[in-house]
Amino acid sequence: MAHVVFIGLGFGGLYALRQFLDDVPEGTRVTAIDQRDRFVFTPLLYEYLADELEADVVAPSYDTLIPSAEVELIQARVRDLDVQARRVELEDGRTLDFDVLVLAPGSVPSYHGVAGAREHAISFYSFEDADRMRTTLKVRDWAEGGRPACVVGGGVVGVELAFALGEILSREGRTTTGPRVIVLEAMDEILRGLSEGVRRMVRSKMEERGIEVRTSIRVLEVEEQAVRFQNGGEQELEAAVVAWTAGIQPSPLLQSLPVERHGRHGVRVERTLQLPGVPHVFVLGDAISYPGREVGAPLPDTAQAAYQQSDIVARNLRTWLKDGLPRAEYDYGHLGDFVRVSRSEAVADVKGVVLDGGGASLARRAAYLFRMPDWAIRTSAIRQWLS
Repeated sequence: MAHVVFIGLGFGGLYALRQFLDDVPEGTRVTAIDQRDRFVFTPLLYEYLADELEADVVAPSYDTLIPSAEVELIQARVRDLDVQARRVELEDGRTLDFDVLVLAPGSVPSYHGVAGAREHAISFYSFEDADRMRTTLKVRDWAEGGRPACVVGGGVVGVELAFALGEILSREGRTTTGPRVIVLEAMDEILRGLSEGVRRMVRSKMEERGIEVRTSIRVLEVEEQAVRFQNGGEQELEAAVVAWTAGIQPSPLLQSLPVERHGRHGVRVERTLQLPGVPHVFVLGDAISYPGREVGAPLPDTAQAAYQQSDIVARNLRTWLKDGLPRAEYDYGHLGDFVRVSRSEAVADVKGVVLDGGGASLARRAAYLFRMPDWAIRTSAIRQWLS
């Protein structure tokens, strides 16, 4: 009996698992491992923070998504992985042997060696992060006495978080003597990688909402309610809360793999999403670099990319178990970019056409509804959006 083990149940791992279960080769045993107890639809964390969507949509339990009769689900952290010996060691001391491995461990926040960032800033990449942010905003005197919220990082995560924070302030009727939210970005422009039309429109909407953007910033230290940074000279910004969205890095679990790595962009894989020289291991999601792409053109660390990869892995895993000849090749296709502005407004770039306002918000919601794991969650999301 072939034993297939899935490590990591984010967009890549969970969707690959669910598609594989649609037609499992006879005699296959399946085990899935994740340190969390729930799947997190990360592009919708901002709606959860702003009380627009509830936890059942944004972070459904794995028990509701994975059939227990077909999969052994283990909630645990993986301590060590030996792909040559085909063995997984868990932190609680248990070991599992496998015939085929699907590795999608995701990524972790990158603090770039900034003093105090890990201890005092709140990252915004998980459901626990969103809950911690909600709690912190309730217990601190946010935006009183001229202290804004500070978001470190001007990528899509940081910009959407800044909009959500501004939205919460507006809804609660709070006023400030200065900017409500301040975004600090290391590069000379926010939203690098998105089109100029999207960046220009987003900057305009941030200005309308009192969100200040400072670029070319080098953050030196994060304190509990302050950020010290350099921009010409050294400065300090007092803040009610400091959010950290300044980048991610591949899971440390990848360090044990005997393969070529590409810095912060993960490991290189074949077009079939198998490890070179280790064909019984499939890797997807934030863990991989660029199958078939030129050096310097890494795959984006997005749910969109992982979602596309999941279908290829499921198909090739099934073929590998049957005859050992995976044939499907992954080729990333960019479907568009979305930036949430508020409950009823967004900015979208769909195949080069830039939209804003309610139409862009509907397009964003439709794209995410299509990617939700099942109809029960989609129905709940629609109900909550319309309420």
